[in-house]
Amino acid sequence: MRWQLIEAVVLDKPAEGDSCNGCGLCCIAQVCDLGVALGDDRNCRALIQNADNTFSCGLVLDPYRYLDADAVKPWRIIDEMSGSNAGEEALKKMNAEGLGAGRGCDTDDEEASKIIEEAHANWQLNLPLH
Repeated sequence: MRWQLIEAVVLDKPAEGDSCNGCGLCCIAQVCDLGVALGDDRNCRALIQNADNTFSCGLVLDPYRYLDADAVKPWRIIDEMSGSNAGEEALKKMNAEGLGAGRGCDTDDEEASKIIEEAHANWQLNLPLH
């Protein structure tokens, strides 16, 4: 878990089942199977912090950037055959469906509170060095 990113969460987590607001707590607390497939089960390499401090999944927004060339090769072939980005769009949709995008917040409210408390307990004080 990225303790430093918990501090970056500026939005309140929506209630379980409510629409996602991009708070990012779910992705910071536990890397999903798609993120783990990128090679790190503690820190998602595809987690994007946006300019408005919300978080997004790079595997949904820009999968070609986050997946290796072999993984996207079939999707690029579809792009070439269609003369458009049909392969990339299909991959984005598949990743979004795999993550449960659009189904509401799936992070248990009680578990989220524990995660935040644990993060607070692990933060270090920023002390000036003179």
